[in-house]
Amino acid sequence: MKKEFYRGDSFWSDDSEYKRIDYPINDEIIKQAEAILGVKLPSSLLDLMKIRNGGGLNYPYFMLPDGDTESIPYGGRARISDIDPIHFEKEDISILSSKELLKEVSLTGEFVVLWTDFHYWVVLDYRNRSQNPAVMYIAENFSTSTYDTTEWEYIKIADTFDDFLKQLFRVPPLDPK
Repeated sequence: MKKEFYRGDSFWSDDSEYKRIDYPINDEIIKQAEAILGVKLPSSLLDLMKIRNGGGLNYPYFMLPDGDTESIPYGGRARISDIDPIHFEKEDISILSSKELLKEVSLTGEFVVLWTDFHYWVVLDYRNRSQNPAVMYIAENFSTSTYDTTEWEYIKIADTFDDFLKQLFRVPPLDPK
């Protein structure tokens, strides 16, 4: 299975089933969002968000580091199907919903949520710095979680968002010939 890595073009998927509020962003919205979050978002993420404010990805897969695959499906290959938008609407999930989402599942830390299905999370990790955050994959460890408690596995994917982008890939459809 050949991987096609993201190389700076066609990041957003046009045929995504991702439903979002169409809310374009600009520098003023970014400034407000960063003030609410209390962090500086990566410039490469903001550049992508200016093209399309959230949505499905053409390059949704990334590999996790060797040895960190016990509770991760597909032998260490993980997926980020979309990135949440930046907006101030209360009725829709946004990057600005990060604190509420994390609190809902008792995850603590200075994280900005890019994507979650509430069992797996892709977050910007601001625990050790206020700029240029690492990208972290947080996975529910089903083998140690109980009915009353959820145990989480924290896996660093990349030192920066730029490094994360270089790791994203897609698998072309099989040729029917």
